[in-house]
Amino acid sequence: MRISVLFTILLSMFLSCESKKNNNPKKSNMTNFAPFEIYENGGSFRIKAEVEMLPEYMELFASHDYEPNGYCWESHITQILEKENPDLLNHIEFDPEAGGLYAVADSKESQLDFVNTLSPIFQDMSKLESYISSADRSRIDD
Repeated sequence: MRISVLFTILLSMFLSCESKKNNNPKKSNMTNFAPFEIYENGGSFRIKAEVEMLPEYMELFASHDYEPNGYCWESHITQILEKENPDLLNHIEFDPEAGGLYAVADSKESQLDFVNTLSPIFQDMSKLESYISSADRSRIDD
């Protein structure tokens, strides 16, 4: 009888520790600034947005007759940054693909400037739509 009580107590303590461990995971190498994610890879400060995995954005861009892909995002982001933070364009190298937007910043500071400038715009669909509506269509590569 005592062994089963002791076993129950030990099991309860173990499960409690596991639960705490799962609620406080080690800090990941990737941080989310929706819809963008940033991470460092071998001293390179990377930014990505998996465009094809973001249906609400795909629908918004398509509703304005844009092909919702990484090339389109790069063109729109370039125009947004020209208005909001033009110097940042000197610190970001874009590498878009059909399924996503990928970029590399020249420093952690530039990487954070990118997401801190663009995430609030992309998280506010009406604000983003305003930028999309006013974009110079001749400069959009989609």
